[in-house]
Amino acid sequence: MKNVNPRSIVKKEDIALDNIIVHVQYKKIKNLYLKVDVNTCEVKVSAPYTISKKRLNEFLLDRREWINTTRQRVIDKQHKNNNFDKLGSEEEKKLREYLKFEIKNYIIKYEKLMGVKSTGFTIRKMKTRWGSCNIRTHHLNFNLALARVPRECVEYVVVHELTHLIEPSHNKNFWNLMEHYLPGAKNLRKRLNEYSAI
Repeated sequence: MKNVNPRSIVKKEDIALDNIIVHVQYKKIKNLYLKVDVNTCEVKVSAPYTISKKRLNEFLLDRREWINTTRQRVIDKQHKNNNFDKLGSEEEKKLREYLKFEIKNYIIKYEKLMGVKSTGFTIRKMKTRWGSCNIRTHHLNFNLALARVPRECVEYVVVHELTHLIEPSHNKNFWNLMEHYLPGAKNLRKRLNEYSAI
């Protein structure tokens, strides 16, 4: 891909494509450039600052399949090493960056949908749980081991913890809310149970 002088950036914007956040930089260029970051899985676009919103959206929709396929290829490569205790610092850093990106995207999506607001999240190695929620501070914690489960299971855990901001207990209302905001949540819970949290 052709390198573009970053000093020509006019403005930046994030655009939602399905459940993916696309980072757009508008520049003094003539063509559109698209890439998926091999370290963070971030989707990045360099676009002419004169481009219309309609044209940009059409560009992204036309390349949606390529974006999803390429991101999944990067994710699969990152998942090859599942032994977190033996990960090198650089490998762990990449997994954290990937998981941070995925979780952030899901939080942005579901906070708006659910009408809740967290104060931030932390990724750490947890021995027994996939995630936790501090009801008082609205801070969320996620297990680094989520980096080795399917993306839809990561989505499930994010929705699970955000639902606790509405309903602190695992009562009938909680599970009804889960199913309302994430149809098929029950099946995703069973799927997640096939994986180890350590």
